Amino acid sequence: MRKLWQHMAEIYGHKWTSAYGEDAGANAGKTWAKGLAGLTGTQIAFGLTAALASADEWPPTLPKFRAMCFGIPSFAIVRAEINARDSKRGPFALLVWSRLDGVRYRAADADKADRLLRDAYDDSVEHVVRGGELPEARIEISAPIVGARTPASPEVARKHLADLMRLVAKDEELPIVEHRMEQRA
Repeated sequence: MRKLWQHMAEIYGHKWTSAYGEDAGANAGKTWAKGLAGLTGTQIAFGLTAALASADEWPPTLPKFRAMCFGIPSFAIVRAEINARDSKRGPFALLVWSRLDGVRYRAADADKADRLLRDAYDDSVEHVVRGGELPEARIEISAPIVGARTPASPEVARKHLADLMRLVAKDEELPIVEHRMEQRA
């Protein structure tokens, strides 16, 4: 705990010590120790890295830091992933989306949509922090790009239809029926 306290004081300076005190063994330090109990050193290091990388000049609260230890992206990042229709969503954004009524979200005005998203986000944070699993990221496979299609000539179309009719008749023992294509004028 002392190392964490020292690192947070180095990152946030006076803002950390004035908010939580200088002594990791004092009340705030004991509360942080209880709040981070069960996390691995790697997870806490991940939280410190996230704190260093964040643009926030204020130290995180204990719940926020705990979420950082789990690699939970910020609300702004999740909002961007949810709203970008052509991007791939990360596992956490997929979890948030699964807890959001997409129809109501898309139909709502900006303020209401943000409240709905915030509720789903907070619910998802709590789920992960309590040990819940993240969904596996989906692999999106795009359809192959096909060039402009040119309609077949009536002769080619008739030949293919006849071939298909023979195949159907052969497989299902159906009589072959002549099919006429009407020629377009």
